[in-house]
Amino acid sequence: MISKLKYLVTFLLLTDLPFAFSTPYEIHGYLRMSVFEYHTRYYDENGNIKVYPRQTQIDLTADNTEIQYLFSDDTPLGQDIVINFTTDSKWENAVYKVAKTDDLSNPARERELIWRLQDNSIIIDANSTPLAGYNGQHEIVVRAHGYAPRYLNIHLVQDAPRIYVSNGRKPTTGEELRLKLKDFSYRLVNPIYEVKLDDQVLNSTDYRVISNLITLEKHVVRTPGLHTIIIKAWGFKDAKRTLKFYKDHPPLSGASLTASENSAIDASSVTSAESGPFMNAAVVFNFDLISNALILQKLGLDTQAVNQIIDAWENTDKTMVRAAGQTQFYSWEDYTYEAMEAEVTGDYLSFEDFLTLPPNEYLGRPYQIKFMLNDGHFGEAIAFNQAIAIDPPAVDFNIESTTGNVVIRADAPFWLEKVQRIKVGATQLWDYEYTINNSVIRILNQDRFMSGDNLVTIIADGYRDLELTIVLD
Repeated sequence: MISKLKYLVTFLLLTDLPFAFSTPYEIHGYLRMSVFEYHTRYYDENGNIKVYPRQTQIDLTADNTEIQYLFSDDTPLGQDIVINFTTDSKWENAVYKVAKTDDLSNPARERELIWRLQDNSIIIDANSTPLAGYNGQHEIVVRAHGYAPRYLNIHLVQDAPRIYVSNGRKPTTGEELRLKLKDFSYRLVNPIYEVKLDDQVLNSTDYRVISNLITLEKHVVRTPGLHTIIIKAWGFKDAKRTLKFYKDHPPLSGASLTASENSAIDASSVTSAESGPFMNAAVVFNFDLISNALILQKLGLDTQAVNQIIDAWENTDKTMVRAAGQTQFYSWEDYTYEAMEAEVTGDYLSFEDFLTLPPNEYLGRPYQIKFMLNDGHFGEAIAFNQAIAIDPPAVDFNIESTTGNVVIRADAPFWLEKVQRIKVGATQLWDYEYTINNSVIRILNQDRFMSGDNLVTIIADGYRDLELTIVLD
């Protein structure tokens, strides 16, 4: 991995931006984003929701396909699942957890399964609650002490649904054919993912799916005779039926077929591009992160994260910019205008020079913003005043055995001086319920705590809120 310094130096040499030597800290703007994407949460390896870009380096190995250590065949629903692995006694002895992953990839919400080790395989009991009665694909994680977690998708299948011709109509060449699946039910997302005709996979423009109805377009079957249709759906064995098609219209020519396919593709792309709903989301980019992404692109080291970062950057309507450690914002348009003017005269304008002009402060403020992360996703939406505040310090805490008081230690006198409020759960503590002395916060009133997890929030002026989970027996 190239060092951060080398990334930035390379950026100065390669980028074609006219203000390459300007180095602001953050750039804010608005990006057209689907409501679904806006509300999607991403989690780190500890199960914490990602909010801020903790680093600006981009992992070049993130897109690499991991070695598949675990293998499992399709399993009929209701039977034990067998996961095979190559002989590895050390790893096998270190396995301590087999679980179904959370749909949002939160490690803290994995649901452990009933399992046992047997002859280089893991046997998962069919009666494990997260799987029992749920046909379809399920992601499984196997955790072992001293090893990275290993993941596997298992497929639990029911008997194949039967294929009926809707309304018993005679299958005819050159006409739409509507098929109906019987004994086919699913929960939220339609599981049909592939349709084949005579062992050839059809394009998405060759058929339509609504619930349990599959409609083959007019151009799909062009010759009379026997044709075999296979419908694949997650959670089911393949549905298969051979039908006899009758000649009613002449076979479609290549030209008419091409026109039909082109019109279908055009309509599909328009529909996809305009699907929504969408919203204008306030977003933030760290300048170093954008620099690193552009450098990797110039070097031909594109990854999915790099492409997502650059795509979002290029499509964002940029509004304001700031320097590190400052709460004042300035117009992105003013900044780029002055930088481009300097380039015309053969000069360059650093961001520090721009701040000496002096520029007018940009006063517009969004309510919530989302940070671009180094994995190409946006973090959880956060209140603007929290987003521009300073990170709180690291703290240690414990419960005194003699008094039962909660003791929080922080070697950060400036932060301690700015503490304004402390909350346990949603309840704000009174001044007499805690003390701050000698770099120690001591919460005195135990009546505010309940057995189990207790969220403690420390609010300090100019700092992001510090949240701690205190566990009491």
